[in-house]
Amino acid sequence: MMDDYVAKNKETFDRLGSTATDVDDLIKITLQELPAFQMLLAGGKVLDLGCGVGHDSLRLKRHRLDVQGLDISEAMLAEAKRSVEGVPFWQGDFRELPFEDNSFDGVWANGTLFYVTPEDLSKTLSEVVRILKPSGVFFASYLQGEGDYTLDSLYFRRYSMEELDSVYRQAGFRTIDRAQTAGGEKYISLTAVK
Repeated sequence: MMDDYVAKNKETFDRLGSTATDVDDLIKITLQELPAFQMLLAGGKVLDLGCGVGHDSLRLKRHRLDVQGLDISEAMLAEAKRSVEGVPFWQGDFRELPFEDNSFDGVWANGTLFYVTPEDLSKTLSEVVRILKPSGVFFASYLQGEGDYTLDSLYFRRYSMEELDSVYRQAGFRTIDRAQTAGGEKYISLTAVK
């Protein structure tokens, strides 16, 4: 069942491409949170986790960061490679990241981790901790609320602040900043340090 929802999400992202997600709210979050994320970084090597078609990868690159992108969808990655020059993009699963331990100064996951179940979020956060350097910075935004649902064949999970605090603590993060944003949807944004 668990891998079944991931396979369905991948198939849907491959089919829908850049139309899979309404990006307006996510762009607002990026513009609001990216400057603080950059200031916290001790170095410039950043993974855009769930990079999709590369919107945030391009913004991270424009902030003079050494960006790499990872996504599960080959179709979205193909679009990212066409539109964002000079950024390596990788196909992979959040739950088993194909990178060495301590290899990134930061991980950016804007609007991507609400596509995983709570169990898989724990696995993903453990992987993020593994690939982050000591004192590495992790930014992620989540749909706020409770429970899961499926829309256009995509699995979504809403999270509460309490749930996220617990899973971040279990993964070994020190959460340093929380923000709630409202647009078409309500989001929780967390910036945490390893």
